Amino acid sequence: MSWLRTRSETVPAPRPRLGLEALDARDVPAALGSGALAHPGGTAAAVVYTETNNPQDGQNAVLAFARDARTGALTQIGTFATGGTGQLNVPKLVGPDDGDQQVQATADGRFLFAVNQGSDSVTAFRVLDNGGLHRVGTFASGGDQPDSIGIAGNTLYVANRGDAGQGHPGTTAPSVVAFNIGRDGALVAIPNSTVTFPVGTFVTQALVSPDGRFLFVEAATLAGTPGGNTVNTFRIGADGRLTAAPGGPASASANAPVLLGAAAHPTRNIVYTGFASSGQVGVFTYDETGRTNFVGPAEGSGAAPCWCTISADGRVLYVANTATDSVSVFSLADPLHPVQIQELPLGGPRGATAAGRPVTNAFEIALDPTGRFLYAVTQSTDPAFPQGNQLHTLRVARDGTLSEPLAPVIFELKDVPANAHPQGVEVVQLRGGRSNERDHRVYVRSEPFDGDGLGHFEDALKRFRGRFGR
Repeated sequence: MSWLRTRSETVPAPRPRLGLEALDARDVPAALGSGALAHPGGTAAAVVYTETNNPQDGQNAVLAFARDARTGALTQIGTFATGGTGQLNVPKLVGPDDGDQQVQATADGRFLFAVNQGSDSVTAFRVLDNGGLHRVGTFASGGDQPDSIGIAGNTLYVANRGDAGQGHPGTTAPSVVAFNIGRDGALVAIPNSTVTFPVGTFVTQALVSPDGRFLFVEAATLAGTPGGNTVNTFRIGADGRLTAAPGGPASASANAPVLLGAAAHPTRNIVYTGFASSGQVGVFTYDETGRTNFVGPAEGSGAAPCWCTISADGRVLYVANTATDSVSVFSLADPLHPVQIQELPLGGPRGATAAGRPVTNAFEIALDPTGRFLYAVTQSTDPAFPQGNQLHTLRVARDGTLSEPLAPVIFELKDVPANAHPQGVEVVQLRGGRSNERDHRVYVRSEPFDGDGLGHFEDALKRFRGRFGR
């Protein structure tokens, strides 16, 4: 996406940190060595996955990176072909690859799925004990240009965005299609499960509620098409089919801002979305029937806020700002009224347009299961500056604020060609991970802490051993 061309329980509040931090100390890139790297020391505790979105015919792939448990640093352990094709979006326009959740894992971490937007398919992988991937198969998505995956138990939902976008009103209807996930990870389409949306909108996300009862589907539009820039809520049936919730689609207004990226609060019936064209975050609520209503916007300092995620304890909302290549942090001390407490510009080489704006744009973000790290994918909007395609490791402090002590991974051209835009990020805790990391995750994920909080961890571990006699 290039908004550069189109712009327009109570906890103490963290201390304000609205200033933009200096980039000088984080500008040195950390390029990976040539070739696929063997996993250091055997089994990883967690692995970060992202998609190359390679538009060359049949060359799309998922990249896997072992996460260092102490620092969050990433080491590439493999490149795994999907057997499909990514999305070509050159020149970089709004719409064609503005999805979210392009790479998603099942809750138990056994299977990973990735979209192939250029070949209308979804690839299923089995996650191996060492973090590698075994391809199960590649399956037709049932629509045009799949760009998001949502998973509820053993049901997988694929959002097919259609073909609308900047400068193109669209000719195909977006849709959401449901699939059963087999015991081996294979996908089987559920008959009569397809839900369609108006031509001229593009569906960007299929978000499952934390309790698995609802599916929130974002439909965006750039041309004022009726039904666009709405949150569409569906009740998930026992057979996986969707039923529209009462009240119909929810929108901020008749002339709603472009809506991209959403996250659901882990314990309250609240959905947060990026209002990309207005620089705000939208707040929506839903009731026990799924009826969804707009509450209001929250102001932020970043441009084109698009992608959201929330800490496991519901205290902090993170938003990736595409046009300013930054991540904003919002306190959710009052969940209906987020308050920005920080905007962190991402490090690494950024490039610049003639107007001085970054060529490198922040896209999807995901939290580590421990809550200690946040990972962000960035895309270059200019094929002449491929080093803008990056994967960032951000450290989460006790108050939820962020820092970037490590230089980002810059994707190699053999994995991510200059005309490709990497997308999606998923962090999977491996079943073969170290036992001490499992203990750490159980007790600490509800309260992110920085690398100096070892005493907090040791206290939690003592309580665990005392309770279970270990």
